[in-house]
Amino acid sequence: MVKGKILFGDVFSALRCLEDNSISVALTSPPYWRQRDYGFKGQIGREKTPEEYIGRLIVIFRELRAKLKDDGVFFLNIGDKYKNRYGKSHLLQIPYRLAAHMIKDGWKLLDIIIWYKPNHMPSSVKDRFTNTYEPVLVFGKSDENIYTKKHPVLKIPLQQTKWKHTAVFPEKLVSSLLSRCNLKDGDYILDPFAGTGTTGAVVKKMKYQLYPKDLNVILIEKGKKFLDIITERTGIKEIKELKSSEYTWEPVNDKLAFSEDKPLIIIEDTHGETFIAKNSEEFSRIIMGMLSEEFQDFHREDAVYFFGVKNWKLSDLVLPGLLIDHGFILRNMIIIEDGSSWYPVFMLVKDTTRVNYKFYIDRIRKKPKTVLPEKWNQEDFIGLIVNDNLSKKPRKGEVVDIISTYSQDNFPKIVAVSWEDDNISLELCLNPRKDEFIMESLQFTCPHCGTQLIDTYDPLGDNICYNCQKEIYGKNSLPILKESKEIIESLESVENGEYQVGENIKPQYQKRCKESKSKFAGMERMNWGASPGARKTIIGDSFSKMRLYRLDQPTIARYLNIYMKKNDLRIKDITQALPPEYKHTVGHWFRKDFGGSIPLPEDVTLLEEILKLDKEFARILKRSVLKLQTVKHSLKGKNPGDFLELEENKLKEYLTKTYMPPSYYIKNEKVLFSLIKSYLNVLLSIASFSGVLLIF
Repeated sequence: MVKGKILFGDVFSALRCLEDNSISVALTSPPYWRQRDYGFKGQIGREKTPEEYIGRLIVIFRELRAKLKDDGVFFLNIGDKYKNRYGKSHLLQIPYRLAAHMIKDGWKLLDIIIWYKPNHMPSSVKDRFTNTYEPVLVFGKSDENIYTKKHPVLKIPLQQTKWKHTAVFPEKLVSSLLSRCNLKDGDYILDPFAGTGTTGAVVKKMKYQLYPKDLNVILIEKGKKFLDIITERTGIKEIKELKSSEYTWEPVNDKLAFSEDKPLIIIEDTHGETFIAKNSEEFSRIIMGMLSEEFQDFHREDAVYFFGVKNWKLSDLVLPGLLIDHGFILRNMIIIEDGSSWYPVFMLVKDTTRVNYKFYIDRIRKKPKTVLPEKWNQEDFIGLIVNDNLSKKPRKGEVVDIISTYSQDNFPKIVAVSWEDDNISLELCLNPRKDEFIMESLQFTCPHCGTQLIDTYDPLGDNICYNCQKEIYGKNSLPILKESKEIIESLESVENGEYQVGENIKPQYQKRCKESKSKFAGMERMNWGASPGARKTIIGDSFSKMRLYRLDQPTIARYLNIYMKKNDLRIKDITQALPPEYKHTVGHWFRKDFGGSIPLPEDVTLLEEILKLDKEFARILKRSVLKLQTVKHSLKGKNPGDFLELEENKLKEYLTKTYMPPSYYIKNEKVLFSLIKSYLNVLLSIASFSGVLLIF
């Protein structure tokens, strides 16, 4: 049992109950902004804006500062958030903006520790680096304190727990932070957002270590459902219930602050820039340079920028997050471990809806060390839910029969699906071993010389074949689309009725939901956390009906615009030729910006006659397959994380790879060989898709 008590109630009220200058170490991880709903009124983290959230925490931590001893230390683990959940969203820099305002409020910032999670949650994002770390801000009341400086990077895995509270930080993180303080027997440790009581559990264990400390702990928690967990982990019996106190706070206001020196304008490549500033002054000049007309006129609207700073100040961590008001979006703050320290590199893009930025994540993926073989013959696919989001009215179905399987691994190849509208259809399934390659196997070839094109349609620049130097994507020079022969045969065998549904199979759609025993069961979606295991346990495996090919929307819009011009039509004419419900849809098919969309298969059928579409082009737009939605390794490798261990001379090459256009690499023999190798891999993948064996 650990010496201490639990204060059950609002954090502000609980802090006011404590004696001033009594706490040696405060260590906590408060609710992150808009991350989870803990189920009680007035909870922290549900404020309307990040500015209100920061303002509220400042008031709470001001009260906490009064309770710290003069030499006390406050460890604050707080994660960042994106402004929106989807799309080209801006990283808000909440931890560092909070730190800046806490300094203004009287705190001393002693350190910023980077907590890197080697077993971080995987992510499917393709337009930025996956989040793999969180900062731990270290504050004190004065420069004379019990904190001892050590290496500012902690590599500590996430810790699995048996509780529904999915925001538990690992015990090893708590013990590592406490080990950086010169603690004495009888000192008090405080966690004002105790959650499941991890801080108390660590303090309890410290009593029995090789060099034991007899410490006291005070845990503050508002969520009643956590009290039993805390007492179980800590053995604390004293629980004091408190009444809530009213308190007010104001949203913070952040403003850009620049160096008074002349702006530094980096204009080396129109597609993007990578530059590491030597110090804070140079970094400020670079950010000033980004706002200049010369910088913005030189670079493409879809350019990507990586600007870092070696000898940084806190203001440098705040600055890029404020560029949202000046036309730029912060996508990542990448941490570079550099010997005994670290420095940040910021990924910035233009805030525009005209085009998406070009970011080639496949070039820097990490190949998985091992890929566990799937034993599909042991899986029961009958009754698996199928979600059709390719129809104007999304529908559900379920697999009622397996017509054929892939010869190499027995995964279903063609299945019968019974839909909720009492129809039955035969559907081709993608093999999970090859799905990513197959969905990108569609080839665009030059209509003049037949060369396979490397770049897709560029809405901002000239579209020229790199081989024959002739115009492509013009009125009479649209690239020719080519599919694999094996894919065509597989699809046509279904479309032509080569396979038949068994006579005993009748429409029988039933929504089958098996009861989940997961710790996440019954929780709102926002409370599941990022764990793929949680998603799989809650939702289970399913099939999704989707496009066979990953089609670039601006490219398809270009094709449709060309066909419209060929037929001397306007969008108004096409709208009038379609049913009334298409009134607000048609224009989006011809847009090459963020507001664009690709026609659904049933829409393409209507457009074929109006635009006199090439039959092959229309057929490709209508191609669909079933893809298994499950937790598995990416075939292309693991998404790169935002924590890198690279020397500076290799860092620029690594980052530059992410934004240079494919045609740039054709001049390099090594890259050309890599392209040829990738092309052969696609052929092999497609062959495997149909169970064909290729021998070279």
